[in-house]
Amino acid sequence: MKRLIVFLLLVSTSAALGAQVYVSTDKGAYVAGDRIWCSVFCAPGPAVAYIELISTESVAARTRVDVRSGRGGGSLTVPFGTPTGKYRLVAYTDPSEADASSGPVLNVYNTLSTARVKDGVEVVDSVPSSEAAAMQAGYGISGGVEGQSLRLGNDSGRPVTLSVSLYREDSLEPASRHSIAGFIPGPASEESSGEQLRARIVGDADGDLTGIIAVPGAKTDCYSALAGKDGSFCFDTENIFGSRDLVCQLSGLKEGSICHMEIENPFAGPSVDGLERLRICRSQEADLVRRSAAMKTGAATDTLAVSLPMRREHFFLTHECISYVLDDYTRFPTMEEVFVEIIPQVKLRRRDGKPRIYTLMQTSVADAQPRWGDTVVMIDGVPVLDQSLVEKYDPAIVKVVEVYPCRYVLGESVFDGVVNLVTFKGDMPGVLFDDNVRIYSFEGCSLPQVHRGTETLYWNPLVSVGKDGSFSVDVDGLRAGERYTLCAEGLTDTGRAVYFRKTFVR
Repeated sequence: MKRLIVFLLLVSTSAALGAQVYVSTDKGAYVAGDRIWCSVFCAPGPAVAYIELISTESVAARTRVDVRSGRGGGSLTVPFGTPTGKYRLVAYTDPSEADASSGPVLNVYNTLSTARVKDGVEVVDSVPSSEAAAMQAGYGISGGVEGQSLRLGNDSGRPVTLSVSLYREDSLEPASRHSIAGFIPGPASEESSGEQLRARIVGDADGDLTGIIAVPGAKTDCYSALAGKDGSFCFDTENIFGSRDLVCQLSGLKEGSICHMEIENPFAGPSVDGLERLRICRSQEADLVRRSAAMKTGAATDTLAVSLPMRREHFFLTHECISYVLDDYTRFPTMEEVFVEIIPQVKLRRRDGKPRIYTLMQTSVADAQPRWGDTVVMIDGVPVLDQSLVEKYDPAIVKVVEVYPCRYVLGESVFDGVVNLVTFKGDMPGVLFDDNVRIYSFEGCSLPQVHRGTETLYWNPLVSVGKDGSFSVDVDGLRAGERYTLCAEGLTDTGRAVYFRKTFVR
């Protein structure tokens, strides 16, 4: 016999009513080293949401989430050194409007350290069990788990978009969970193509400068902006994903100038107050040991990335290039010989004693009147403004030379072609920039992923269900006698909240 346990969902709507961003998570408790899987809901318009895991002491973790038409999904990892305690997951799209009073409060346990949030933990004889309050709750969504199948039905009468989670209940989970019930997204705004990265000039610089940022190995992640009167830049990007290097350069510097560009931190880091103490007791030891073992063995890291469509057309995606795989030719010791002997569309000349690289313009080929235009040269998608570095570059580490004989705009400069040297490693090996160039470690948007593990059996941050439709998926790992919670939260196409939550014993 299957015994069904339902519980009362305690909903706090006061914070949700004032929030412009709602974030749902796969569960309510984590151990240090775990990943927190997130789903973002907001009004259409913003292209990125910022999420921070904050205690009353400090910020433990941060991430960016790519947002499209008001929906996004991603994750952040709880660092191994995170102290035990309660944390609020603060989400916002505008750092000036970060609301530290809203967002889910999560339990975090460090099984590898005795570190605790100051005055944030209380040792007790026992902790309240969510089993004590037994009642099913929901609006607009129905469902359950039968056999190995999870099924949800859309009863709202409108198309809905949801996050769906099925996870194991234990003594570490909070007795009540944050809910989307009562959440009202703000008014829609003009859809943004991506995040605006802000930067500033550090040092003395004269003249009109152009800032250039680029990600090695990603040809489509190259952006430029003019400096403002205060020496600031605003780069309109199309969202950069994952942990990447960000090469920052200044074009238009006078000789002898010593300055560089720094990327500003967009995270607000608001102070979080009023969190209750996390109550822990000895009877939780078995659950802590089980979760710690799952984290250490990586049993909860099996994921399937959800594909992300490109936001809009890009120069390197819409223009055909002429590719030269250098292993198909005789290997020459210098790049100048490579251009002379292999690539007829490119030539290297010297102007005022400095090397300049030119491209044969596409229109001149059709007119039978050869004209050579100025070229921007890239190595692994990063513009190299000092072309003497290209002349000295070792062709033995270059895999492909791509030539785009098309007009390309980079800041205030217009070039008649692009030459991109693609290396075997894809990370600009051997390039020695001057002191005015900075390379920063950049944490871009995390990818939305469908996740299956031992504690969270199923997580999907982006589920769309049509009017009167349903969603079903097979799940593995359900064990007899164990307690599980199925939770679905979302919005209709008119912005009304729908949700479903049920706990059951297998």
